Amino acid sequence: MSKKTQNIKSYIAVYPQIYSYELPNRKENIGSQKIGYTERECVDDRIKEQVQTAAFREEYHKLWSSPSFFKGNKESFTDKAFHQFLIKKGVEKRANLGTEWFYFNGYPEKSKELFDLFREKGFSALQSDRGKTEYTLRTEQEAAVTKTLDYFNKNGNGEFLWNAKPRFGKTLASYDLAKQLKANKILIVTNRPAIANSWFDDYEKFIDGYAFISETSSLSNRTTLNREQYLRARKAKPFITFISLQDLKGSKYFGGDYDKLRWVAELEWDLLIVDEAHEGVDTGRTDAAFDVIKRKHTLHLSGTPFKALSSEKFPNEAIYNWTYLDEQKIKHIELEEGENGEHTELPDLKLFTYRISQMITDEVNKGIEIDDENRDYAFDLNEFFRVDHQKFEHENEVREFLKNLSTNKKYPFSTPELRDELKHTFWYVGNRVASVKALERLLKEDSVFRDYEIIIAAGDGRSFEEEERDFIANESSYEKVTEAIAKHDKTITLSCGQLTTGVTIKEWSAVLMLTDIKSPSLYMQAAFRAQNP
Repeated sequence: MSKKTQNIKSYIAVYPQIYSYELPNRKENIGSQKIGYTERECVDDRIKEQVQTAAFREEYHKLWSSPSFFKGNKESFTDKAFHQFLIKKGVEKRANLGTEWFYFNGYPEKSKELFDLFREKGFSALQSDRGKTEYTLRTEQEAAVTKTLDYFNKNGNGEFLWNAKPRFGKTLASYDLAKQLKANKILIVTNRPAIANSWFDDYEKFIDGYAFISETSSLSNRTTLNREQYLRARKAKPFITFISLQDLKGSKYFGGDYDKLRWVAELEWDLLIVDEAHEGVDTGRTDAAFDVIKRKHTLHLSGTPFKALSSEKFPNEAIYNWTYLDEQKIKHIELEEGENGEHTELPDLKLFTYRISQMITDEVNKGIEIDDENRDYAFDLNEFFRVDHQKFEHENEVREFLKNLSTNKKYPFSTPELRDELKHTFWYVGNRVASVKALERLLKEDSVFRDYEIIIAAGDGRSFEEEERDFIANESSYEKVTEAIAKHDKTITLSCGQLTTGVTIKEWSAVLMLTDIKSPSLYMQAAFRAQNP
């Protein structure tokens, strides 16, 4: 036996601990604590690695450290679980300082008090049924639930479609359906992970009696549980599971390559909900993945299910329709009768057109050259916003267009009053990210729009169809927009495809369509980003 083999250690002793410290000499860190985790016996050794180097020693003040074991079952936990608990308790996470900094607003002892509470309560403390808000479904939501229940009761393993306009309130109505079905195991699958926040928002506000399981990155800062945490809580509680379609298809149990989500394939689900059902769910690979899921009922949700309707996949009795026209008819009846009804406060979606041709008279008169032949000019938005070498080819005309938006009284940003109504807007620009970046530059140079925080929600040179399907980028852009709106009074979000479907940014009050879109589904989904209560 070699000496190297003789020196192998069969185990390493670990000491799971959570610790907290402050950096008193940093002004920006005042009131904030670093909450970390180590498996070393000496916590200070780990802290010194973070604050000291060979050339620099920063003073730190350790507040406390404690073994990270639950009192009830002696199982260990890491700082990530405790971070989730802090967020649930309303402690502000200081992302600008790093990933593990929390603000305790002059009450440093609060961190240890909350740690002791978490040790005592366990993972079940991450999701509480206390403080839930009572809700009443609108008439059309209740009608959707009733029709679906009736169909499911008559058709075992039935599949039902809600063809409901964006902003119908699908998440809350779906949860209500699940509760009326007495569903204990609910699986939500979507081709668009960024909408996870909408599902968790309604769960957190309204839904009691269920745990929420998800590991999607969109919810990394929310108090979700993973499967192991749910099982370790040792409570036979009904649960809701949110999974992206990409994650599902990546599992070897659903046709992919990775050993994950076996439990999803093994369970029999009471209800499968397919959100944004018009996206990515009509392919052979997706169908094969869904075939693996054992379930009693399936609910499909979409605001623009054009393919499903044209293919006659669902019989009429398995479809609930609710359009913008339906909503407005009821709203106007309520207003005419002087009622303060359930629809009177729903916002109108107003469509305005703008005439660019008058701004580019020279271009129109000049015509366009095709195959060495001069022809009449045919206006095209994507051509208008075309970029060459990082600049608009029609830059003077684009500048004139922006000037008209902010000075011509017929245009939306022309007065202080109108700008107050349009503090946060979404601009759908061209069909390439280069157009977005070129427009950002001109907006920052404009005398009016330079006062707005400009957010780019766009990838790297892809078409708007590809942008719209980039799920990871959509999640990142959603976070960028919400953070910017929280910090700035006025914002403009520029996109060539991202954030157009299934995403709710409540502050957006208008969408500017600055692109030629051939897809009616994509156009309608994007337009309804502005109809927020």
